[in-house]
Amino acid sequence: MQKIVGFIIWLIVTLFVIYQFTLTTTAAVFATSIKDSLHVNDIGVSITAGAFILGYACMQIPAGYLLDKFNARFVVSAGILILTLGSLLTSYSTNLTLYALSNLIEGIGASFSFIAAAVLTAQWFSTKTFPILFGLTQTLSCLFAGILHYYFTLELDTHSWNDIYQTLALFGIILFGVALLIVKTPAGFQRENTVSIKSSLISVLSNKQILLCCFAGATSFGILLAYASLWYMPIESYYSVKNLQAVMISGIIFAGIGIGTPILGFLSNRAHSRVKIVHITLTLGIMVLLLGIYYPHNTTVTLLPIQIISFLIGFLLSGSMLFYTMVSEIATDANRGVAIGTLNTAVFLVNTLMLFIPYLFITETAKEFFTYLWILPFILLTSLLTLHFIRDTYRG
Repeated sequence: MQKIVGFIIWLIVTLFVIYQFTLTTTAAVFATSIKDSLHVNDIGVSITAGAFILGYACMQIPAGYLLDKFNARFVVSAGILILTLGSLLTSYSTNLTLYALSNLIEGIGASFSFIAAAVLTAQWFSTKTFPILFGLTQTLSCLFAGILHYYFTLELDTHSWNDIYQTLALFGIILFGVALLIVKTPAGFQRENTVSIKSSLISVLSNKQILLCCFAGATSFGILLAYASLWYMPIESYYSVKNLQAVMISGIIFAGIGIGTPILGFLSNRAHSRVKIVHITLTLGIMVLLLGIYYPHNTTVTLLPIQIISFLIGFLLSGSMLFYTMVSEIATDANRGVAIGTLNTAVFLVNTLMLFIPYLFITETAKEFFTYLWILPFILLTSLLTLHFIRDTYRG
């Protein structure tokens, strides 16, 4: 019975992650319609994206602390409610100010989802089960977000983006009610209510192994997200790949991430080692990323080779998701949320910075992507180097 309850709770927080991931990425699908409706330019849209980033980044560690200190039922439900309110406010946005505010609120609510999935999975399941179920959460979020994006694209022919956001808000209200009724921490779970956010953060930041995992995770998974969400487009454009085909290649990368995460988590259990699997997949992942950037696939008859390479980039580099498992295994019940929040903040920070930093290496005489995207495999190599200083956390 305990496992059934735990699985239902895992399913609810996974739906929370899917809901957050869908709302986070849906703005890109509606970008043109939103700009036309609100009469804003690309700079205005960037401002609203910045508002979401601000809310999301600033709340990662506080969200983790709240999950460590208070009843998960109320914290998770509150996160879903805030995200839902942001979605509802977005649907009624008629100007840039209101739209930016709604994105800020969405960012605050979204910050709870991924950490809640990690913390509750760790509370309800064994350390062996954690990387598999947490990986499946990532799989389902990628899968459903892709399906929903395609569906939303079709719905824009007959409905406005405001209507779609209202429908998403309705789903959020239902999910909020379900979470409020069902989500809970395991019976007998001991929580240290006297621990402050300051002392919890100090305990995390003073643990060298957690810090090393945060750095290695940020410089691997953060780079993968930056590549998959932005840099593959200029690469495919350079090789004369059509825009729609490039978008499909992006989907293949995320499919690789979704499939790879639970499988590599399972393999780390079979190998009795987290570090060994991360080392192998990170090494191979850097090799295929170099192929993805520099392989001249515009001269081939088919795009099948680059599609296979793109899948392998996502699949192999998704091994870096095991850093979340390692941080969870190093942390205690008293600071697990803050520890995972710290890792997620680092990943998000590197992902955001990598959307801009490569541009610093563009010069008048060196404007092609291969003159500045060396920074991506270079930073991945720093993650591989850092791995040699991290102790394995697998506990049989």
